[in-house]
Amino acid sequence: MSKHEQMHEEHLGKVRKDRPQKKAVEKRVGGPSALVIGVSVKSCTVSQNGTTRTIRYEIPVAPGDEVSIRHEKVFEIAPRRTTLSRTDPANVNRQRVIAANIDVLLIVAAAANPPFRPGLVDRYLVAAARGGIRPILCINKADLVDDVPEARVFEVPTVLCSTVTGKGIDELRDLIADCTAVLAGHSGVGKSSLLNALASEERAVTGKVNDETGAGRHTTTTSRLYELSNGARIIDTPGIREFGLGHLTLAEIQAAFPEFNQYACRFRDCAHRDDPDCAVREAGGPRYASYLRLLSEL
Repeated sequence: MSKHEQMHEEHLGKVRKDRPQKKAVEKRVGGPSALVIGVSVKSCTVSQNGTTRTIRYEIPVAPGDEVSIRHEKVFEIAPRRTTLSRTDPANVNRQRVIAANIDVLLIVAAAANPPFRPGLVDRYLVAAARGGIRPILCINKADLVDDVPEARVFEVPTVLCSTVTGKGIDELRDLIADCTAVLAGHSGVGKSSLLNALASEERAVTGKVNDETGAGRHTTTTSRLYELSNGARIIDTPGIREFGLGHLTLAEIQAAFPEFNQYACRFRDCAHRDDPDCAVREAGGPRYASYLRLLSEL
């Protein structure tokens, strides 16, 4: 285990301890279970005993959920091991689960077209820490530029990829072997093209970025789980332009900044904002500026 992964695991333990306890929505599944591999309005696609079919649901489900079925409808959801969630655009007080039971969050950003957005990466890192998921930053479209200096500040495993030249694809495929991963990122960064490259075949519909606005097109409209030959499962999600986090705790924010652990602060529960003798505040830097932006949402 690398130094960063060890710091990440320590932070996850703190987050789980400090996280407000929520009343569980899921129930323990009894009887034969099925895996949710796709979700649309009022129905979902499940895989069970080697076959797939579409059934109805009234309990909100997400790709990666294990469910029991009764009368061709989702009856129960097994307790989720991990989750990736965002604020529901229709209700800021509610979190919408995007994917469940994930090992890896592949944060997909573009080196250019659309431009790299470090603020969105920060928000995904918080969501990964909150959900107990290991993050990997994937900088796609590396064939368009020689370097992405803004990406160097993130203390997470980072892979430069290009679905045009094939750069980084094998490395990324090895990193997610035998894992369940979710692809998430801004519209137009090439998540579906990346999925096709990882799977070595056409599995997802792809689109182009608007040349005039630089905005991506939502070629993926629903979340879907795909299986790769190396044992990996990948959940492709619709592209987004904003990623709401809802109510945050200090521990959840700090878990996304494990690099701060190298600084010795005077107090163990230092918020790194107005506290005296704060080594993190004195060090400053772009990551500290990102931290303060997230801290303002508390």
